[in-house]
Amino acid sequence: TVTNPKTAATFRVLELFELLQYESKLSTYEFYQAISRLTDNTGINAPKDRYPTLLRLVHQWRHLKMLKRTGRGHDPVRGASETRPGECALLCPPCPHPGINLPEGWENVDKGLKFLYALNLALDACFRMKRKDCSSEAADPGLSKGFAYVVEESAFKEYLRKHDNETEPKSTCSRHDAVNLADMRPGQGYASTGIATVECSRHNFKRPLAICDMQRGERTREMGPGTCRDTLDFHFGDYNWRKITKLGEASFGCTKSTPADDTHIKTGDSLLKKMVTATSEVAEHVIAHQELEATISPGKLQAWTEAMLAWELDPSKPNPYEVAVKTPTQAGVRRQLAEEEERALAAGIDIALSDEVSPSSLIAMGIDLEGEQRSLKTLTKSLWDHSQDRQITRVKLRSNALTRKLEEWFSLLQLYIPTSVTLRKREPQQKESPKPFEVQLWLPSRIRNLVPFDKSLAEIEYKLCNAQAHEALGVLRRNLQIRATLYNVKDRWLRGQGANTRALNAIATVQARIAAARDEYRQARVALLALADLLGHSKVDQEFLPLEDKDIRSMVEAEPGQGETRRKLSWIWRQVNAADATEEETEQFVTETIRVEWGKSRARAERYQEEIQLVREEIDRSLRFFIWKAADWRNKGIAPRTKPISAEYAEGLKAYAERQAVLCESLHNAFKSQWKGVPDLIKSAKDEMENPDLFYQRKQQDFEKRNKKADKIATFSSNFVSPSS
Repeated sequence: TVTNPKTAATFRVLELFELLQYESKLSTYEFYQAISRLTDNTGINAPKDRYPTLLRLVHQWRHLKMLKRTGRGHDPVRGASETRPGECALLCPPCPHPGINLPEGWENVDKGLKFLYALNLALDACFRMKRKDCSSEAADPGLSKGFAYVVEESAFKEYLRKHDNETEPKSTCSRHDAVNLADMRPGQGYASTGIATVECSRHNFKRPLAICDMQRGERTREMGPGTCRDTLDFHFGDYNWRKITKLGEASFGCTKSTPADDTHIKTGDSLLKKMVTATSEVAEHVIAHQELEATISPGKLQAWTEAMLAWELDPSKPNPYEVAVKTPTQAGVRRQLAEEEERALAAGIDIALSDEVSPSSLIAMGIDLEGEQRSLKTLTKSLWDHSQDRQITRVKLRSNALTRKLEEWFSLLQLYIPTSVTLRKREPQQKESPKPFEVQLWLPSRIRNLVPFDKSLAEIEYKLCNAQAHEALGVLRRNLQIRATLYNVKDRWLRGQGANTRALNAIATVQARIAAARDEYRQARVALLALADLLGHSKVDQEFLPLEDKDIRSMVEAEPGQGETRRKLSWIWRQVNAADATEEETEQFVTETIRVEWGKSRARAERYQEEIQLVREEIDRSLRFFIWKAADWRNKGIAPRTKPISAEYAEGLKAYAERQAVLCESLHNAFKSQWKGVPDLIKSAKDEMENPDLFYQRKQQDFEKRNKKADKIATFSSNFVSPSS
């Protein structure tokens, strides 16, 4: 008790534990065991168990420190219990706070500059932090009632009751389990199944009153509800404080060359890092965009710019980042076929021979199986004599799964094409069973006129293969451009084994996609030619040209053996969907492709320039924030009291407030000193944008320095002789 205490802990041990836990995630139990062993490491005279007491001490200590550090002890009117919601949360200095760090007249700036004063927020609900249902609000109410980051519980529960029957919309994000699996997880034994946070997306600070439990959705902690909320407040408070101290950091992290001179600035997780990145890369994107625009007629540029500006003002307008020349897609064709079947059923016509699989679903299933066969074949070829068991197991599992799918496929195929059984019996017998990717599926394109069957199935396959071929060409074109960009970046800027290895891995991934799209197109084309003969479609061989290896190149690559002066654009870029397309159609497709690339280039150039403006404003806001915070603390130190206090107490309040004010001023002065080179960085970036020669000179200097450094390392390494030699 406070009147007759039996156990005490020094501030030093509590501070030590607090920082150890924040930095290493050390549990209270592990810390207690460590200091217990420091007292007696033999177990002969073990000290009395004070672990439960330490838990309470730590909890109270942290809560009191949170109140003290945010000035709650200096309030002459409101006590700690009257703390306002979110009042103990540490604010993000670079974020806009009206009345604190925004310049006068910020509300009246031009529309094009409003982004400088926008608050960018993000929602994160993927922490997977569950809490077991091991206590109650009555037994563990907690000390904080929405004072910092976690919402006040009663108001939050009331809000949940009003929306209890609502179903969360499914997320399109890959593996977003917190949302997509929320209604499927029972969560037995858990009072909450995760937490959700709102934070500023520019600096990753946790916002006041922006953390809550998820009653459904996504490391498990056995603690009561109040202790859990308070612990989150303490940890996120330290998280925000570390973010504040690193805003102007310039002594850790990666090294970047600056365009201002040939010095190097070391940057970490800071505003300086953002500025160095933006100013060192903006010129490259701006110059590249200018060079691209130099190849486009002024009329087209004006029309494209007007369309881009219209879309930026009204997103309901046509999206300029999408190619307007449309080609059929497999999803679109499958939907069309499903709608046709729906209309037939409405009219009382049902040609399906299975309650679960319609004719269009059957053919779509066969085409999907062909894709799985191609994928498995590629994966099998990647195995060699020294492949690891894990790789071999993965291939075996894929192979077994495909075998089961093939069994289901043939049972369904027999319903719609009974004569397919005859074709399978005619297949030459082999000593060993064929691999799953070698099995003939006997789609209509393969059956042709060998046996009779319903030609409507062939028509369905023709439509699906037509869309499949177009989609494969689209994937091929996109990845060829990505590969060209990766090669350009690798050849121009990357030096060193590590960087080149990562680049080659990225290129290999893209190359695998190119190979897959190539094989898919070729297989679809073979099927289309066979179906064209069967159904009487003409000019299919002209619509879908043979895709040779020499045709698979980006827009800027020449055919092997040809120089730049004789370079011709591959047919995959010159035509929309037909070899006999008109000149107007061909021109339209090329124009649309260039327009989209121009739009992306423009966006990159503008975003980098805006980033420089925004980071400059964030730096100014941070400095203004610390000036305001120092003044706020001094005002707290001399605030008039409604009740008389002793002179010693008043002096202590003023001394602590002055200490905090000096701390804010120290941060202000330290950051201002670390950011003193920012104007020079901005000026150099502008000079490079206006004079591209300066940019190319800097890049050449960087290239020579990297080569000189690599030569030194090679020379140093060669001076060491291995023991074996």
